[in-house]
Amino acid sequence: MSQKLDVVQILLLILGGVPTTLSISLFSFLMGVAIGIPLSFAKTYGGKFPQILVDGYEKIFRGIPELVLLLMFYFGIGYYIPTPFKNAFFTGIFVLGLRSAANQSQVYRGAIRGIGEDQMIVARSLGLSKLLSIVYVMIPQVFMFSTPGLGSEYALLIKDSAYLFFLPGITEMLEIANGIRKATGVTTTPYLIAAFLYILLTFPIATWLDKWGSRKKKQLGM
Repeated sequence: MSQKLDVVQILLLILGGVPTTLSISLFSFLMGVAIGIPLSFAKTYGGKFPQILVDGYEKIFRGIPELVLLLMFYFGIGYYIPTPFKNAFFTGIFVLGLRSAANQSQVYRGAIRGIGEDQMIVARSLGLSKLLSIVYVMIPQVFMFSTPGLGSEYALLIKDSAYLFFLPGITEMLEIANGIRKATGVTTTPYLIAAFLYILLTFPIATWLDKWGSRKKKQLGM
């Protein structure tokens, strides 16, 4: 028998999936940072072979739909390597993180071009190695220049976390909305509420990061 729920009850149930949605997007974003930064500098300052590898990585993970990657890693690779790819939460973060790294790499490369070569030349003239110049001079500025793009990327990850609704054991917002639809027979309200919550989560974060980055750049005279 279908259980009757009013709008407030549905909203409260779907809100219960917000922590999972935000956790997935945050961990995926951080994985994207950890991989995307080295990729961007390898593409900019590396030799021909690293540049080919980065190009290949970006083409693969930007070209294959995330849903296909999730199915491939969870049901495909997970069949042969059950741990950790049979853990749906890990697989979701891993796949979204790989995709985010490909996107972030391009964002950081744009920031590197915006900073210009002069910063690297000055750092090297002061006796810093290329690695130290990148770590202490380039990377802090790259993050400042990248904040608008990173805000958009984090918002995109929040939305992309909805792809994980079909993986077992992940109680993110869309999975809860889908469960409410199955339990109550209400076909529209749960999805409308979930859509509204995705908007509330994405736009403020992207806007705040954009404003924060602009403010920091002004403070630093950039």
